[in-house]
Amino acid sequence: MRARCSPAGPDDPRNLSRILFEQLIDWIKQNYSDARKIIEVGVGHRMDVAERISKALPRAEILVTDKDESWVRSRKSRRIRAIADDVMFPSLKLYQGASLVYSLHPPGEILPGLEKLANGIGADLLIVPISDERHDLQQDKWRELVVHGRIVGWLLDKRI
Repeated sequence: MRARCSPAGPDDPRNLSRILFEQLIDWIKQNYSDARKIIEVGVGHRMDVAERISKALPRAEILVTDKDESWVRSRKSRRIRAIADDVMFPSLKLYQGASLVYSLHPPGEILPGLEKLANGIGADLLIVPISDERHDLQQDKWRELVVHGRIVGWLLDKRI
């Protein structure tokens, strides 16, 4: 007889990740309800967060970018536009009008490009690092985004 695996408990990393993203989506919904455009940079193969933001904010255009052109071509969605673009050499017209640019688990080497992009278009920038790493975020510019006592990301807020 094959042993059964127990279901994931509350401390299982998959549950914690799911909870973190749910809290992040709720926070975006509450704070960007009037946004016309929100952009995820470096989406990779994970579109679920962008899709859930699109459902939570149906009036906003949700755009995802990745530098992998073949991946972008394989993505078809009625609600989300997927565009091939490299944040280190961005096509600024794609990003114009965005209220929020965000990136989930970005490699540290693209943070300067993300910050330059957000500054160039006047958008807030939200970084969700792996675990609680801070990369090289300068404390005087970035603030912790805390939801229900848990750090869910780091925000460079143009509205402050």
